[in-house]
Amino acid sequence: HSTSRRQRQMCIREVVIKHSHQHRDVAYYANRLSITPFYLSQLTKQYFNDVPKTLINRQVILKIKALLTHTTLSVNEIAIKLHFDDPSYLCRYFKRETDCSLSGYRQQYQRQ
Repeated sequence: HSTSRRQRQMCIREVVIKHSHQHRDVAYYANRLSITPFYLSQLTKQYFNDVPKTLINRQVILKIKALLTHTTLSVNEIAIKLHFDDPSYLCRYFKRETDCSLSGYRQQYQRQ
């Protein structure tokens, strides 16, 4: 029983890590896992103590931060790479999730 729990947990994590650069909607992940969004929500609360959207957003933010700190890609290039509709939406998304601007984050990292 614990093995199947661990396998499901790892499967959810792998799917989110693999696809979060393209997809940010919960329904996509539920579909990939062949379960309902409601069941996905139950599993993520049980395994990660979070809702699926939080897990997805957390992974997307990690990718944005990595691109800001380890590349010289412009905000526009990052938006394209991560499938955001436009750079301004990427900026608002990052600010909402981190309470920091993209340029502020990049500058802060470069000073360290």
